[in-house]
Amino acid sequence: MFAGYEVTIEVPFEMAAARLANLLHRGAVSSVCEGAYQDGLAVVLRVGPFGGRRGFSKLVRVCFAEPVRRGATITVPMRWEATGAVGELFPVLDADLIVARHGDGQTLLALTGSYRPPFGRTGAVLDEAIMHRLATATIRSLLAGLSGAITHPVPQHQPALEAGTPWPQPATEPDQP
Repeated sequence: MFAGYEVTIEVPFEMAAARLANLLHRGAVSSVCEGAYQDGLAVVLRVGPFGGRRGFSKLVRVCFAEPVRRGATITVPMRWEATGAVGELFPVLDADLIVARHGDGQTLLALTGSYRPPFGRTGAVLDEAIMHRLATATIRSLLAGLSGAITHPVPQHQPALEAGTPWPQPATEPDQP
């Protein structure tokens, strides 16, 4: 099954790219990091269609691979899987987080991926009935959180790296005009 969603944020591309790099490497996302950089950045998050509310969400592990930049597009491959004893009841999502220039002063933030519902044919029927909508709502929730963190970043207490640090290292934001 395919799933995806996209939002446009009112942040210039270079600034959004720098903020995403900081989120992935040392900001809000890495504050809940369980593992470090073996095959990517492993993070445990509570996600669901209603945000992080207990009872309406599940714990997931999100692994980010190294970002790839091609011109004004950055793609961050990721794997999103439920954790814990009931983790096998949920599908694993393999996806790309995409950040792309989208006009003057705007950036497109998208997540597109695929998953295979568990339990064969029964899982496919459940997916058609409800699980696909829940997966899409959960992806929207993740993108809403990321777009908010990119649009309104929390000040860092760590010193920023020097401008010109190549992607994918954390980067300082470019000066605004």
